[in-house]
Amino acid sequence: MPACQKEAGVGADWTEGYVDVGYTHDFYRELTPALHRFALLSRGVDPGNIDLDRISYCELGCGHGFSTALLAAAHPQADFHANDFLPDHISYARKLAAEAGTKNVSFYDDSFEEFADRDLPQFDVITLHGVYTWVNEENRRHIVDFIARRLKIGGVVYISYNCYPGWATMAPLRQLMTMLSGNPSDPLLPRIDQALTRIQTLFDTNSMYSRVNPMLKERFEGVRKQSRPYIAHEYFNRDWTIFYHTDVARELRGAKLEHATTVEVFEHLENFNFSVEQQAVLRETGNPDHREVMRDFITNRQFRRDLYIKGRLSLDAGERTARLLATRFILTTPDDAIQRNVLTPLGKLALSTEVFDPLIAVLARGPRTLAQLVEDEALRALNFNAAMEAITVLIGQNHIQPCLPAAGDAERAKSTTTFNTAILERAVHSSDLQFLASPLTGGGYQIGRFEQLFLLAGQRKLDPAAFVAECLAARNEVLLRNGQPLTSPEENLAHLRERHEAFRQRTIPILQQLSIVAAPDAGSGKKKK
Repeated sequence: MPACQKEAGVGADWTEGYVDVGYTHDFYRELTPALHRFALLSRGVDPGNIDLDRISYCELGCGHGFSTALLAAAHPQADFHANDFLPDHISYARKLAAEAGTKNVSFYDDSFEEFADRDLPQFDVITLHGVYTWVNEENRRHIVDFIARRLKIGGVVYISYNCYPGWATMAPLRQLMTMLSGNPSDPLLPRIDQALTRIQTLFDTNSMYSRVNPMLKERFEGVRKQSRPYIAHEYFNRDWTIFYHTDVARELRGAKLEHATTVEVFEHLENFNFSVEQQAVLRETGNPDHREVMRDFITNRQFRRDLYIKGRLSLDAGERTARLLATRFILTTPDDAIQRNVLTPLGKLALSTEVFDPLIAVLARGPRTLAQLVEDEALRALNFNAAMEAITVLIGQNHIQPCLPAAGDAERAKSTTTFNTAILERAVHSSDLQFLASPLTGGGYQIGRFEQLFLLAGQRKLDPAAFVAECLAARNEVLLRNGQPLTSPEENLAHLRERHEAFRQRTIPILQQLSIVAAPDAGSGKKKK
């Protein structure tokens, strides 16, 4: 969520066309430093010898600040700063950090221009998620100026934005959506439903526009399912720009940045994403920026998630291999929930069970470095390249994560435990925050409100099902099963006990792996013997 440039003068529109509606409360794993490091190493780019536990990190346009607050809790020795233009967002972020006892993060309700003038450190990492699309040209200049002034030599920038050609058919519909949303002076959220209803008539009446763009209807139906605050920020800002990669690369060169790679590491695997003929076309495209645009056209990309670097250096094969071998990885999905096929631009591709089954089984026993994996008896048939490809697939599918160095696990666990307890306490009254912090990955793990309440019940030595039922009753919330409300206390308890048992068997082991839950009986509601 961007922090815009303030206008001078009494009565000026201080939002500068940015919607004054609270943004979502999600955690975005693309902001995680350990993932940045792996992505750079994967492409042979030197990430530097930065101690990830002690980095200086800045997020521009942090929204409610949840991602930054979580990352700060998972890196307690690091230094975090973030800005957002909406005071409500910054108030929320500061309150959350205070409740969690996270002291190594500062939040500011500054414009980008004001933020650059603050007494801030030089940063190892600067991130902005989605912001670039939603601000005007002047504010993009302020962003580039901030990066130029505040990023260290060798520092990394993560930037994501809407791009062509994937947005080409949807962009006119977005324009129409804003036109049909009624009086701009009226509250926005009700006007969103008005606009969506009117646009539905394009599909109901079989318009030529919908006929020549047959995939548009499915995409529009996906938009209608999104939360209204998300739609407000994604579609209803006054400034809304779709870019080609070359546009953004050119502007960021003003801060001496060079494109390094995408953080979507699955896209590093050429054989999974491009046909032989397409790979040949890419090899024949000599200009790196033009090659990226060609990749976007081949895959019809609509959103880029890129890493740029100030002073790019390449690693030789030996050093790259050594650093990757020293990197730890951890399983974050139960084995039986990991499909042995992946959906790619080439279609659905089967994964080799001879490779993936033993790899997943070994990682299910706990975090392992790549060196430990290739040396494991069960994986002796895998060479380094085969292991790297399999790991990259699983990271790309969000089934495993790269980890921080083991030496800092204990210190990070103290901070994340305090942070996670604050999140669990909030679950009594709210379902806004759906992630807990892991001291191993330095990032977040998604977990629903009921599961958070089960953990909180375990901390309080209470019966988990009864505790959740009590929380729901206190807020007059109705429990659903198969879309139908459960009306009796007995039905509620029975359903919650089933859900808790599934949580205990399937999710608790993953939480233990991630050191989010320490004891085997955490969340069971039983005292240790």
